[in-house]
Amino acid sequence: MSDLFMVFDVESIGLHGEGFAVGYVVVNRQGERLEERVLSCDPEEAQGSSEGHAWVSENVPALPFVFPKQRLMRDAFWARWLYWKDLGAVLVADCCWPVEARFLIACVDDDRSGREWEGPYPLHDLASVLLANGANPLAVTERLPDELPAHHPLHDARQSARQLLDALTQKKPTDAMIDAYLTAQRATVEEADRFGRPNIGGLHTNTVREACRAGLTAAIDKAKAPPSP
Repeated sequence: MSDLFMVFDVESIGLHGEGFAVGYVVVNRQGERLEERVLSCDPEEAQGSSEGHAWVSENVPALPFVFPKQRLMRDAFWARWLYWKDLGAVLVADCCWPVEARFLIACVDDDRSGREWEGPYPLHDLASVLLANGANPLAVTERLPDELPAHHPLHDARQSARQLLDALTQKKPTDAMIDAYLTAQRATVEEADRFGRPNIGGLHTNTVREACRAGLTAAIDKAKAPPSP
């Protein structure tokens, strides 16, 4: 199980055009940022459709041109990926098809013989982690101040890293949580049944709903409580 995550985001000319900027942040499970950086070059020099260029001009914040050529930018990213990979990091992106996937393919194509076996295996997708936790992976969520503005590759990578760690540390229901839920639910339902209330106008159904609400509250409170010594 990996304790290091290199989370990256790419800005490209349209969904299937060339990437002109990549941001990444390396975090551990405790949420410490161990490294972060944005690598970019002139989007006007990147290949893509006229519509893609127009969208970038309207939506992507201005970035300094760190590299004169896209190949040099990709080389710099690949070098950092290999460094963190050797330390045990896994690579993560949010909805990584097609933009991030195409970027990685371009990195490998730049040096097929040297990079063919060095790519991420697997490439982890934040969207799949969120889906497995019962969340909507396409939902628009609030951003922290250092995650704004959107469509800045480093800001987007920071948000994805935060969401990943939140999802990975989400508590699973324990036996104690389930027992607390059942106890609170049973008490409410038994109180209703003691008076023989019929389900007129959904009265009994509403009572059961409230019992579930009380049970879930009790389970959440149990999860928040500090562990017993």
